[in-house]
Amino acid sequence: MAFIYGKIGGNPGDEKATGTTQLHPLGTSMELPGGRVYYYGQANGAITAGKICQNAVGIANHDMDLAVNTASAGDKSLSVTVGGTAVTEDQYKDGLVIVNDGTGEGHTYMILQHDAIDSSGSGTINLYDSDPIKVAFEAATIVGLFKNQYHDFIIYPTTATGHAVGVTATDIADNAYGWLQTWGPAAVLCDVAFVIGNHVRVSDGTAGSGEPLDRDGTHENEESIGVASLIAPVTTDYGVVDLRIRP
Repeated sequence: MAFIYGKIGGNPGDEKATGTTQLHPLGTSMELPGGRVYYYGQANGAITAGKICQNAVGIANHDMDLAVNTASAGDKSLSVTVGGTAVTEDQYKDGLVIVNDGTGEGHTYMILQHDAIDSSGSGTINLYDSDPIKVAFEAATIVGLFKNQYHDFIIYPTTATGHAVGVTATDIADNAYGWLQTWGPAAVLCDVAFVIGNHVRVSDGTAGSGEPLDRDGTHENEESIGVASLIAPVTTDYGVVDLRIRP
């Protein structure tokens, strides 16, 4: 089937569709009547409804300072040498090449496809035709590989290892595909009672849950996900949060 990238419209209930067959490109956005927004992804581990989720943890031997071949502006592929962790086929498909230092630094390129790469080996990363190299790579250019943020998302841990990508709209099985809500009213697991009208942050006490954001408190730098509304839930209940993660 041909995948269509971008935003689609959905009907109430479409956000609860899950399964082991991929129906949309990862990162497809769906808006429902009323303005709730969801993004399509694949879970790493079984995750129940109403849990805050995070992107996959980066791999130290892949995420930065990787040597590349010299490449010309307009090239649609590059050769990258990874560290002592092998890369599986298409592990970074629809993710990004991040040029983190050297000539061309600050650019990102979307990955179309790649084969497996051995530990400490080199392999070819193919880019989308519409996203060729803009600034030529030179000897000092180094890059990192960033997995699509909706590929292998996990329940948000009590100590962040990434960023929030949404809240599960329903139960999603390990390796299954489903929708994460990022905008609008959602039911979210409560760790510490929410305060109506106040911001909600990711919890440092219970994975996948939220608690009030106290900007004068000891965890004021934890990631905010939205604003509490309707009710003030207690621990282990689910409260309404008007999500402000990604429109």
